[in-house]
Amino acid sequence: MVRFILIAMGLLSSLLSFAGTGDKGVKIPEEQFAVVESSSGDKPAIIVVNTSLRKFKHKKLYGWTCSLVISYKETAMNGMPTTEESNFVYNYIEELDKKIKGDTSQPNALYLARITWNGTCEVIWQVKDPKVVHEYLGGIVTSKTYPRELDYRIEYDAKWKNVAIYNKIKP
Repeated sequence: MVRFILIAMGLLSSLLSFAGTGDKGVKIPEEQFAVVESSSGDKPAIIVVNTSLRKFKHKKLYGWTCSLVISYKETAMNGMPTTEESNFVYNYIEELDKKIKGDTSQPNALYLARITWNGTCEVIWQVKDPKVVHEYLGGIVTSKTYPRELDYRIEYDAKWKNVAIYNKIKP
């Protein structure tokens, strides 16, 4: 099932506040990743976290969380993807990531985390302009050009409270 949700809590006021931020001087940290093996229930999980965002001071500027969940077609033991399936999905995610971020010097999104668990891969970005991301992902859904079933959600979270757990993960 493919569905998408844009939760618009304070959408108008948030978009208007982003328009006047003058964010040209914001230094985007170079991505640095930590990989953590974990589990939930009896299922293993692999979490990849962009640790460079832990001390990022402009969270409000990237105040929208985009969570994209892709279902794997081929899984091995305990819901983890086969090597081929994992490579296929990660390559697709790389394509999505480039489009969602846009301009690399002042990106529209920051890659926060990727969680592989129980036959799914969830990717989380913190986003500046949710409309751009919603139009892009919505276009994929509408045109049915996705290679695997996917679902996405965009929610306002200026203080990054809903993703705070990822900043606490220790490798």
